[in-house]
Amino acid sequence: MADDRPKSRVQLSFECKGLKSKDTFSKSDPQMIVHQRQKDLSWQEVWSSEKVMNNANPAFKSKFETDYFFEEQQLFRFLLYDVDNHAKSAELNDQDFLGCFEGSMGAIVGSRGSCLSRPLAGKKGEDGKKYGFIKILAEEISSNANDTVVFKITGSSLATQDWIGKGDKFLVLSRKRGDGELEEFHRTEVISSNHNPVFKPFELLLNKVNAGKMENPIIIQVYDQNTASDPDYCGEVTVTVQELLSAGGPKGYKVDKPKKDSKKDRGSLTVQIEVKHQATFLEYIAGGTQISVFVAIDFTASNKPVTNPESLHHMDDKGWNQYQQAIIAVGEILDKYDQDKMFDCYGFGAKLPDGQISHCFALNGSVANSKVPGVQGILGAYQTALTSLTLYGPTNFEPTIKTAAQKQAQVKPPKQEYMVLLILTDGEITDLDETVDAIIAASGLPLSIIIVGVGPADFTSMMRLDADDHLLTGSGGRRAERDVVQFVAFRDLKNDPSRLAHEILKEIPAQLTSYMKKHNMMPMQRPPPPPNWEQHMGDLSAQMGGVNLHQPPPPPPPPALQ
Repeated sequence: MADDRPKSRVQLSFECKGLKSKDTFSKSDPQMIVHQRQKDLSWQEVWSSEKVMNNANPAFKSKFETDYFFEEQQLFRFLLYDVDNHAKSAELNDQDFLGCFEGSMGAIVGSRGSCLSRPLAGKKGEDGKKYGFIKILAEEISSNANDTVVFKITGSSLATQDWIGKGDKFLVLSRKRGDGELEEFHRTEVISSNHNPVFKPFELLLNKVNAGKMENPIIIQVYDQNTASDPDYCGEVTVTVQELLSAGGPKGYKVDKPKKDSKKDRGSLTVQIEVKHQATFLEYIAGGTQISVFVAIDFTASNKPVTNPESLHHMDDKGWNQYQQAIIAVGEILDKYDQDKMFDCYGFGAKLPDGQISHCFALNGSVANSKVPGVQGILGAYQTALTSLTLYGPTNFEPTIKTAAQKQAQVKPPKQEYMVLLILTDGEITDLDETVDAIIAASGLPLSIIIVGVGPADFTSMMRLDADDHLLTGSGGRRAERDVVQFVAFRDLKNDPSRLAHEILKEIPAQLTSYMKKHNMMPMQRPPPPPNWEQHMGDLSAQMGGVNLHQPPPPPPPPALQ
């Protein structure tokens, strides 16, 4: 079955410094082996480098190519050995181990300039720095898949085969395939009674025009439309994208008929093109675009009392509840793209300790600063909140969406800071019309809204918010500027954390790039790594670590009385 998931092809480059010397009279001969974790949690070898002779600071020439999926937790293990002969996996135990690093593709791509530097560790994760350091650079191999080309074509003194009149001209553009056959990719409008037609500019995907090869021939055929018979072929010109770009402006071509008298004047075509690069999600991330996370958790009474084993907020040491699983599945991916890894963490639908019923409150109890450190911080604040809050209601989204929107309204172009609002809820929304209007008002901001429905409730109304096929329309007929909402029912994917994360996050790259394009913001220049990169390790939390969905959670705190 074909893999149609949105992805980017990336190559990883590797450099190490300060590797141990395992040979008696010379430095080690390092070789890198890369393993990738599979769905069954096993590790499989996917690549190996060349061996670099007698070098404690190797810069490997070979590159590791792989697919990058934003919405997946792609985990890799990078192993270094001092190889006395070219190693195969079965023979690694016979080689001297030099060090290893375990991390995710998201951690690499999300690092400054998509360049991650970390200390190497021992086999058991012991003191890393004594094993040396590794630098991994991620680069997108082909980022022009969505590039477009704009054609502007005019005719001059084009011949006609009509007895009377100037002819009704149109153009057919085709690319010459590898087998020599022509494949039409565009047909212009018909311009009536004109020897010097000016055709409307048209924009096409570059790959559709030349299959990604700038030197591929493009045949532009001139036709004269007839009302009672097939159109008359008047001649053609052959161009290439490479040739037209080199011209730097309009370029004229004499219209000829192959194998006919080339001295006959059939007129000419003037062709001008402009190639527009459609920036990719990966280019924005590599240039420094930040993704922050705002989490909002449903504390309404429909979740059932925390002490009830059937409660969606119930915690025990047998496994994570659905709220915790959703937080981990999404947070563990998104935190790789946030440099400070501090998340806004809110709740809604609860009675606070002072008796106030609130539809948007900071889980850490701070009015001034709602941020908590990473996924562990969200889980900790969530657990602590359950000890002091009373589950109440109703299920109102509008206050939370407005709070997130107010934060993002401060982010003005050309600043490139995007937010993902993750709303976790168990029930039917009670302020649907107000929520629709709040989403529409926020649709022009650098914001995506993800709603995860937990439990067995009827989430039919949520589908109205997830307007994939049409833009959301609110009161007064106002329409959203773009689609910013994704809804996922947890119950459909609760036994597959990787699919859960995929379904929740799959629309984020397109939503982020659509916002940037709407505001004419191109990716910032990729920042270079520091010269002495081994001395600038940054946040070591980018290593694999994190929260393990496959291990039991810590004991829950004592719940509040409901």
